[in-house]
Amino acid sequence: MARDFKIHCICVVKNEGDVIRAGLQAASEWADRIIVYDGQSDDNTWEVVCSMAGEKIIPWKQDGKVFQESLRAEVFNAFRAGSRPGDWWCHLDADEFYVENPRQFLSRVPWPYHVVWGIAVEFYLTEKDVDPDYRLRPEVPEAELGRLNYYSVDNSEPRFFRDRRRLVWPSDTGWPLNMGPVYPKRLLYKHYKYRSPEQTQLRLQTRLKSVAGGFTGWEHARTADWREKLHLSGSLKKHGFGRFEYDAGKLPKHLDPLIKRSAKLFLHGLGVLP
Repeated sequence: MARDFKIHCICVVKNEGDVIRAGLQAASEWADRIIVYDGQSDDNTWEVVCSMAGEKIIPWKQDGKVFQESLRAEVFNAFRAGSRPGDWWCHLDADEFYVENPRQFLSRVPWPYHVVWGIAVEFYLTEKDVDPDYRLRPEVPEAELGRLNYYSVDNSEPRFFRDRRRLVWPSDTGWPLNMGPVYPKRLLYKHYKYRSPEQTQLRLQTRLKSVAGGFTGWEHARTADWREKLHLSGSLKKHGFGRFEYDAGKLPKHLDPLIKRSAKLFLHGLGVLP
């Protein structure tokens, strides 16, 4: 199991000013560098990122082009020279916080498993968090993400991939080609996509602009009113001090069928595939 590796994070952001500092600080505890690409935010996101610039946090550039998942390929190809085979690359969003230290987890991933998925613990605004006028209740400060107590676990996506010498990431794809075999175990991360009425409204408006510009994703965010994203606490699980509850069998499948999985392990193990 490789332990001598670096973790390079690709963070594409827009209008995340209320959470970007906390997100970058948390990721700095386990990442070697975090490269930030800002989609010309309308708030103070870029100013905060630049104020945190240093050895680990790299404000790369601002660009107002329509969001596409392939924007991360620009970052990867621009900074690939600073990576070496065996290093890990992370798809990092500003509002994601890992439950387990990714560095410790990745140190246990044997070759030739090259991909690690994450399981999102999605926290939501509920009627417990807002008053009748749809403002945050005064007893739950907006700056504290921990005030959100209700969650669901329904989604799982790739979050890390291992760098290899022949790995290629075209500029028009959301992930590299032939990413490799997926490790069976997954990492939990807390996701705070709806944090306050104002932030939720700005998030929806930002995504609607991208959809109008041609982006084909974000079906869950195609609404103009933040109130439609307010959840009833009774429909969610309440977070206490124990483990997060979820049914792994109901999550998106992260493993290929056994035959395909075995073939990938064989071909990547021999070096036929990168």
